[in-house]
Amino acid sequence: MSLRLPGFDLVILDCDGVLVDSETISCGTLSEMFLPLDPAFDVPFVIKRYLGRPATAVLEDYERLTGRPAGEGFARDWRQRLFAAFSRDLQAVPGIRTAVEGLDCDYCVASSSDEERIEHCLRTTGLWDLFDGRVFSTTRVKHGKPAPDLFLLAARERGADPGRCLVIEDSVSGVKAGKAAGMTVFGLTAGSHYAILDQRDALLEAGADRLLGSWDELPVARAS
Repeated sequence: MSLRLPGFDLVILDCDGVLVDSETISCGTLSEMFLPLDPAFDVPFVIKRYLGRPATAVLEDYERLTGRPAGEGFARDWRQRLFAAFSRDLQAVPGIRTAVEGLDCDYCVASSSDEERIEHCLRTTGLWDLFDGRVFSTTRVKHGKPAPDLFLLAARERGADPGRCLVIEDSVSGVKAGKAAGMTVFGLTAGSHYAILDQRDALLEAGADRLLGSWDELPVARAS
């Protein structure tokens, strides 16, 4: 049984919050690190501030709050805490394997995370076999989301016209990036972070063409 998405040649998937339920874990880790510096950095604040944004946004805030450069020590500590939490608690978003395995068009992942983090998350959740050789990281472009650069890179290298690409995102910045690239964008709200901070209205305001509450809601035509 295949899942046909009429009108699309390429499905571009975000990683965090779309493939893996990582946002609550990663934002919780950042909250623990930033709360001693600023009491405003509780988990909902961190989710709203960093969801879908590259690591440079975190480093800029650290430097602003401390008045000193975010050196290798901070970055190393952050990464060690994060990867340990992922190894312990990370799960795939329910339904993702069935959805991806059923697609009859090309697909890839385009994420604001770096390649090492993407691979760690996908290996930890048993999804790496689906995406090996299909990974696009923000490290490959000059401007991360909400700029369209990463999605346009993915479309170009996968040989797809942007107008025939479907982006599936969980963040406002990701939705804006997809729309700026001239692509159709579905907002996915299946991640556990939506129970902490509901951003469904924000996704629609950012331009999402529709919302999916789970992977089971992917509007496909089933063909034998």
